[in-house]
Amino acid sequence: MRLFVAVVPPRPVLLELRAAITTLPHNDPHLRWERPENWHITLAFLGEVPPDSLAELQESFGRAAARNAPIELSLAGGGCFSNRALWAGVQGDVARLGRLAESVSSVARRCRVKVEDKSFRPHLTLARVRGVSRTARVSATGPVDLQPYVDRMQAFRTPRWLVGEMDLFASVDFPVKHYDRLSHWPLTGR
Repeated sequence: MRLFVAVVPPRPVLLELRAAITTLPHNDPHLRWERPENWHITLAFLGEVPPDSLAELQESFGRAAARNAPIELSLAGGGCFSNRALWAGVQGDVARLGRLAESVSSVARRCRVKVEDKSFRPHLTLARVRGVSRTARVSATGPVDLQPYVDRMQAFRTPRWLVGEMDLFASVDFPVKHYDRLSHWPLTGR
């Protein structure tokens, strides 16, 4: 199973984001837009995890969530990663969100699950350039220039909301790419 831990903005925030991106051009064949039901802010990508590790992970993630209080966030602006993915930015208490992400990664490592080792950059992916892997470098000129999309996202802002839980998802590719929510835990700050 390919797993990741994430937070999902509430429906009103997602509806505002959906309205904002309808103003962006959607006709470039090089872009694959993420479906709104898949939108999330990744805390940790766990990759392939053996099914026999799932119960230990779920229990440990539950304890980590309980140690963290709700976090106030908003979506704002946009950006891109090496001209291969377009994203909406995250603002608010991103330092606490980063500590939650590090806590999730630490739990996964203690459960003997390899976690991507890169700095946490909170974002919500909107579109990916087709045929470009997560690790590939794409020139600023092709196959599609994301900068005009980023420029048009700069004025975008949502109201703040309180992140009250984190979720464990499995990434499923067939018959269409989607994410199955396996577990969720409240952030209680106990």
